[in-house]
Amino acid sequence: MFYNGKEWVEYPLINADDMGFMSGYTVYEVFRTYKKIPFALKKHYKRMKKSADFMGLDMPSFDKLLEVTNQALTIHNFEEFRFRMYITPETTKNKTFYFFVEELIEDNQVFEDGIVINIARERKPFNPVIPYYVKSPLNGFIKYVHKKYDYYYESIILNEYGYVTECTFSNIFYVSGNVLITPHISSGVLPGITRDNVLSLANNLSMEVEEKQNVEIWELLSAEEVFLSHTSMGVVPVRRIFPDFTFAAPGLVTETLMDNWKEFILNDSTNWEGI
Repeated sequence: MFYNGKEWVEYPLINADDMGFMSGYTVYEVFRTYKKIPFALKKHYKRMKKSADFMGLDMPSFDKLLEVTNQALTIHNFEEFRFRMYITPETTKNKTFYFFVEELIEDNQVFEDGIVINIARERKPFNPVIPYYVKSPLNGFIKYVHKKYDYYYESIILNEYGYVTECTFSNIFYVSGNVLITPHISSGVLPGITRDNVLSLANNLSMEVEEKQNVEIWELLSAEEVFLSHTSMGVVPVRRIFPDFTFAAPGLVTETLMDNWKEFILNDSTNWEGI
């Protein structure tokens, strides 16, 4: 862990007076490497800056984040890396941030067999106090839902009107009538960076794509294919929504996206801006 602007330590040292620790008043981002190069770092930085601005917290410069990221790449000898960066009132005061690094190990079984997910009973408020584009523990029910249903890989969350939004750490996609569909961000969805890359890849492959305003749960459950997207794993096929809704895993569209994923993101210059 990197903390106080200058030191790397094995075990976290958090100031107990920090409002980030005391009340969750913090914003964060999670990003990873591909071929040991930080993926979409500038995009993550811009999204975190938007979150920090909303919360009244100061962000260090992008150059500082890049410097610390590169330090991590030399300190550790991981195959791939996952990073978690936090900004709190304490780090704002000290013009720094908390920065955690860990090894990222991809589970190929997930890609080959697909995953099992469920539908959470809890509903997401349509107009929350903290907007969903702000990545903050203050939207803390998400973590609660993830822990409550941790038997499953992920949990689908509906908004208060019963429409599909996203999962606890993933965006959700489905295929119906050869159209790739995902809930529109206005339904209460985090504008995921991996989600945006999936949409760009689908357009690049001339797929028909729709960002749908109100996705009914029956539309999802009767789909031909379902998959998730998130930072750590990219595109993840769903083979079952508990209890007994099953899908091809991976289906033709999902498999096509998976097969083209790494080549596409590695060749998209917007994902490597500033590196």
